[in-house]
Amino acid sequence: MGNIFLLNAKNTIGIVGSRECTEYGRKVSYHFSKELSEEGLCIVSGMALGIDGMAHQAAIEHKGKTIAVLGGGFNHPYPKENEWLIHKLLENGGCLLTEYAPEIEPDIKKFPKRNRIISALSDSLLVVEAAYRSGSSITVKYAKEQGKKVYAIPSNIDSSKGIGTNRFIQEGATLVVKPQEILEDSYKKELKKYQKEKIDTIEKTKLVGQIQKNSQNQKEETELFIKPEYMPIYNQMLEEPMHVNEIAKKANKTVQEVTVILSLMEIEGYVIQTQNNYFVKLK
Repeated sequence: MGNIFLLNAKNTIGIVGSRECTEYGRKVSYHFSKELSEEGLCIVSGMALGIDGMAHQAAIEHKGKTIAVLGGGFNHPYPKENEWLIHKLLENGGCLLTEYAPEIEPDIKKFPKRNRIISALSDSLLVVEAAYRSGSSITVKYAKEQGKKVYAIPSNIDSSKGIGTNRFIQEGATLVVKPQEILEDSYKKELKKYQKEKIDTIEKTKLVGQIQKNSQNQKEETELFIKPEYMPIYNQMLEEPMHVNEIAKKANKTVQEVTVILSLMEIEGYVIQTQNNYFVKLK
């Protein structure tokens, strides 16, 4: 559900950890997710209470990209305490993913299996806080099998909530204390490309403005034919970039419906995507 194009996102990182985390863990999860998402990384996690939820929340609140992998069907949002966050994720261009049919209820046996998908969608994995026996250790196991780099936040040696992360570091996970350390270690080359794309976006926006100006100056009298199924979306758009969420809200449609139609309209030359999830009409 939601923005399925995020499944092809470049520069992704999984952020996982304990459900029963400490305030320290919540703070660190939010901080790392905020900083990494602001640099263009897509945050992948499991929508669980604690570390997962904070990672999703930070990405959403700072206009970042995030994917949540569920351990049950869409008809049974879990946990109930995070149902509001699921809605907020979808409203803000995030993606909700599950391998289970809508009617399948979540249960404890499905969560470890779900973790392999979190790892598979991620270029690297960050464990913020984990107890000795935790779902995070299963995610780390999958990450290693899949050849992914594993990072871990060091924890107080007296805290039972952080025994797992300290053990991961002993077993070869890279100790990090700043988001920049992850960016420089695994995403340096890609981020240079990302910065270039942001500059290209600015130039593309200028080009769109010139195209629109030229179109107005030509004062063509020919009537533009747009397929009827595009009109509810096209009529809500402006001649300046609009986020897909804003378009969906004005058109009273789901983000997924609007995203599909916008993709078709872009192919046919009616709109252009100036930056990630921002569209402007050309004619």
